[in-house]
Amino acid sequence: MLTRFLCFVALLLFALPVWGQITAAMPPAQENAVGKNYFPADDLAAIDSLALVEQGLPTAFMIDPSIVSSRLKGLQNQIPLNYNFQTHQFVEYFAFRKAEFTQRMLEKRDLYFPLYEKYLKQYNLPEELKYLSLIESGLEPRALSNKGAGGLWQFMPYTARGDFGLRVDGVVDERFDPEKATEAACKYLKQLYRIFGDWHLALAAYNTGPGNVKRAIRKCGRSDFWGIYNCLPKQTRAYVPQFIAMDYMMNYHSDHAIHAEKWVKKIPFDTIQVKGYLNLNRLKQFASIHVDTFQFINPHLIGATIPNDNKTVVVYIPSSRFEYFKSNRKAILDSASFVNQKQTDSLASLFVDKLVKRRYKVKRGQSLYDVARILHVSVLELKHLNQLRTNRIKRGKQLLYFARIREKVMQTPGDSTVEEVAPVVQVKVRKAKIRYHKVRSGDTLSDIAERYQGLTITKLKKLNRMRASTTLRPGMRLRIS
Repeated sequence: MLTRFLCFVALLLFALPVWGQITAAMPPAQENAVGKNYFPADDLAAIDSLALVEQGLPTAFMIDPSIVSSRLKGLQNQIPLNYNFQTHQFVEYFAFRKAEFTQRMLEKRDLYFPLYEKYLKQYNLPEELKYLSLIESGLEPRALSNKGAGGLWQFMPYTARGDFGLRVDGVVDERFDPEKATEAACKYLKQLYRIFGDWHLALAAYNTGPGNVKRAIRKCGRSDFWGIYNCLPKQTRAYVPQFIAMDYMMNYHSDHAIHAEKWVKKIPFDTIQVKGYLNLNRLKQFASIHVDTFQFINPHLIGATIPNDNKTVVVYIPSSRFEYFKSNRKAILDSASFVNQKQTDSLASLFVDKLVKRRYKVKRGQSLYDVARILHVSVLELKHLNQLRTNRIKRGKQLLYFARIREKVMQTPGDSTVEEVAPVVQVKVRKAKIRYHKVRSGDTLSDIAERYQGLTITKLKKLNRMRASTTLRPGMRLRIS
C-alpha cells in the first residue's frame, strides 16, 4: 500500500508541469468596476495525457484499475467508455487533484442537466452527452475562452452566427443563453455524428473541428479515435478521455468521498420580449429585481441597455416578481425607456436616450479597462463589438462603442400616456469587397469553409451556385465573400 502511494505521489510531481491548471470560475454575481465580467473557461482540454506516457512515468494508480474498468463497462450506453491508461489518469485527476472542481460540478448539475436532457431527448441523442458541457465550460454560462469560444457549450462567434443563427453582438450574445446554446449544441453534435458515424470522432470534431479530424484520418489511415490518436492535436487527444472520466466521476463520486455541499438552485423565470430602447438598470430598479438575480437568469444580455435597432430581445423576469411586473408592465417599461420627463404649462418636454455608434482612439498606456471606464461601458461589450479575443490593445487602435446621447422630444399637452420613443440610428454600411479562394490540390469544401471566419459550406455553395455534382479542381476560383 505504501509503495502504491509513493508511486502515485511521484506521478503527480512529474505530471505537474504537463497537466494544465484549471482556472476556478468566479461566482455568477461578481462584477468589476467597469461592468459585467466574463468568466474564463476551465481549460480542461489543454491537458495532454500522451505526454505522460512519452515521459515513461510510473503507471501505478491509487484506484484499482479493475474497479474503474468494470464500472465503465456497466455505465456504457450508446457512447463507448473505453478503459485505458489515459482514461484512468483522468479519473484520478478528477478524483484527487481536481476534487474541488468535481464537487462544484455536482453542486451545479441540477441547474442545467434537466435542460440538457430535454434537448438531448428531443434530438434523439445519447443522454450521457450532458457531461460534455462540464469539460467545455465547467457549467458556467458566461465562460469565455482565450480563443473567443463562449457559453456552456463553447461556440465560436462565427459558428454560432453562421451555422446556427444565434445572435452574437455587443447587445446580446445568445451563446450565453443556456436554452438557445443547448439546442444549437444538440444540432451540431447530431450533424457531426452524421458525418463520422462514430461518437468518439464526433466528440473530437466538436473540440477541434471536422476538418482536423478528417486530416487525422487521412494521415493515420484509421477511422477510429484511438487509431488516429497520435495524429490529432494535443488538446483533442485529451478530450475524449476527459469525457469518459467525467461520466465516471458523476456516477461514482461518492465512492471517492466527493459530495455536493452547497447546491446551486435554479431561479424560475418568465419571458418577455422587448423591441426598442430599454435601460436594463432602470428595469431592474422599477420591477424591484435584485441585480445578481437579473444577471444570473440573463447571462445573454451584454450591455446595460437595449438599443432601438428594430430587433426583438428576450428578457427573463424572475417568477417571484413577474406578477408585479405584469400588473405594472406599461409603467415599468415606460420608466425604463425614458431617462427624464419635464412638464410645462404649454408643452411636455421628454428626454430620450439615443444610442449612436462611435469610435474611440486608444491612447498610449491605456488598457481595455481604462477605455471601458472612460466610455462607461463594460469590457465584455467592447470585446464583443470589436471582436477582441484578449484584453490587450495597441496604441492608436480605433474601438467601436455605443455612445448614449440625450435627445429632447416634444409632446403636445393633453396626452396622458407616452409610447416608447427612440430615434432609429442610421448607420452607413460600406459595401463589402468580393474575395476569392484559389482551389489547391486536396482542398475540400469543408477545409475551405473552416479557413475563413464566418464561412460555412452552405454559404460557400450558395455564393458559387454550386450543384451536388460540382467537383473541385485545382486552380478554380471560389467566391468566399
